[in-house]
Amino acid sequence: MDITGITGDAFKDWVIAILGNIFIIVMVVRAVGHYTKREWGELVGNLAFAVVVAAIVYFPNQFIGLLKGVWNLFTGGNG
Repeated sequence: MDITGITGDAFKDWVIAILGNIFIIVMVVRAVGHYTKREWGELVGNLAFAVVVAAIVYFPNQFIGLLKGVWNLFTGGNG
């Protein structure tokens, strides 16, 4: 059994996916609660936060690229 190539990346990705899914489920349940109470501001805030978390969990490389692009916009590419 060769263990020289084991880095733990697969396990880390699995844990992040599970925790991200649980967090998204919690956010959806909260959003439904805000919808039933007609708390529109809280609903929009929860949905926006859930979208950001989903981007971090499911598209981490693209999200990092987006953050780098936004940073370069603010710093003029000197960051």
